[in-house]
Amino acid sequence: MIIELMGHNAGWIALYSGIAGGGDVILIPEIEYNDKIIADYLLQRVAENKQYSIVVVAEGIRNPIKESCSAAQSLSKRIKELTGLETRETVLGYIQRGGTPSPMDRVLATRYGTAAADMIASRDYGKMVALRNNAIVSVPLAEVSGKLKLVEPDDPLVIQAQKMGTNFGI
Repeated sequence: MIIELMGHNAGWIALYSGIAGGGDVILIPEIEYNDKIIADYLLQRVAENKQYSIVVVAEGIRNPIKESCSAAQSLSKRIKELTGLETRETVLGYIQRGGTPSPMDRVLATRYGTAAADMIASRDYGKMVALRNNAIVSVPLAEVSGKLKLVEPDDPLVIQAQKMGTNFGI
């Protein structure tokens, strides 16, 4: 099963949800993958009598088939071509934004809201509220405006996922 998530340029959503959801393969735009390595990995799982594999992809991964296909559709066709395995895909898109907030979501929202209200009350404008090392801080908008934080291939989460057996196609 291939599950496509948002992430045109950055693969944070796919990385986090892939780890949390037990993804066997995680593909993100920042890490160029080899589809043959993925195919071999999936065939190895079949040989080990694993009944299914979960492949989590960010929408911005390199599309090996054609531009008109989604990343999931393209990868599905390529896996079928290389392995002969039945492959299905689901494109979540904005559906993934729904759902019931977890207790952590609710507490974090309260912390953000309180800090934002305090900034307004003290007339501290031109800043945003952020979470750094579990502390709520204010950050000048000039520091973050127009910047994109990408997943580095040696990010601790990537390394941890690899140690747990997750394949990144490399």
